[in-house]
Amino acid sequence: MVITLAIIEVMSATSAVVFDLDGVLLDTTENMRRAFAATWRAAGRPGDPPFTTFLAHMGAPLPRILDALGLPTELAAVYAAESTRHIELVTAHPGIPVVLASLASAGVPTAVATGKTHERALQALTAAGIAHGLDVVIGSDQVTRPKPDPEIVLTALAALPDAPGAARAFFVGDSVLDMRSGRAAGATVVAAGWGQTAPETLRAEGPDHYAGTALDLLAVFGLPSPVRETSPGAHDG
Repeated sequence: MVITLAIIEVMSATSAVVFDLDGVLLDTTENMRRAFAATWRAAGRPGDPPFTTFLAHMGAPLPRILDALGLPTELAAVYAAESTRHIELVTAHPGIPVVLASLASAGVPTAVATGKTHERALQALTAAGIAHGLDVVIGSDQVTRPKPDPEIVLTALAALPDAPGAARAFFVGDSVLDMRSGRAAGATVVAAGWGQTAPETLRAEGPDHYAGTALDLLAVFGLPSPVRETSPGAHDG
C-alpha cells in the first residue's frame, strides 16, 4: 500500500519528464569526439580539433554548431556517417535505465528533446538499449526554432499521451541552452551534473533542481530509491 500511495503521489505531482539526449540519457562523448575529428579533417583544418569548443555548443543542431566553428555546414553528413560508424561507443549513463523504469512503473510519460535529428536520436537510443523506455523522441529537424527556444520541449510534451502541459512537467538537461529552453517552456528545470557542462555553469542558470548523478533524479521526481541487494551472509560492520 505504501508503494501504491507513493506512485499515486508521483503521478499527481508530475505530468511528464522530458530529457535532453547527449550527456543526459546517453554518454556519447567518445562517439562525438571521433565524428568531430573526422569532420575537422574533412574540412582540411590543421592541428587538433577543438573538441572542448564543440561541446560548448551542445544543445544546438549540428549544422548550427559547425557554422559557429567556421566549418561548412554540409560536412554534417561526414559527421553523421562517422558517428554511425562508431555507434557502438554510445552507452546509457549509469542509473538512467533505473530512472526510466521507475518513471514507467509510476505511470509518468517520458520524452526526449534533442539537438540531434530524429533519426540519429533513435539510432543512438537503440544502440544504447533504452529506446523502448521512452514514449516520444523529438529531434531538431522536427521543429523550426531550436533551443534555447521552448518549441522543442513544448512539442515533446504535446506529442505525449494526453498532451500534458509544462506546469507539472520536468525538463532535464546538461547545457545552458537546455536550462533556458526548459525555463521558457514553463517546465521545472533540472540540471544534470553528470553531463558535459561544468556544474558552476549550470548552477549559474538557476535551475529548479541540481542532480549530481542520474539516480539523484529519483528523489527530485519523488520516486523511491532502488533497493540494494545484499550478498548472502553479509553482515553490518
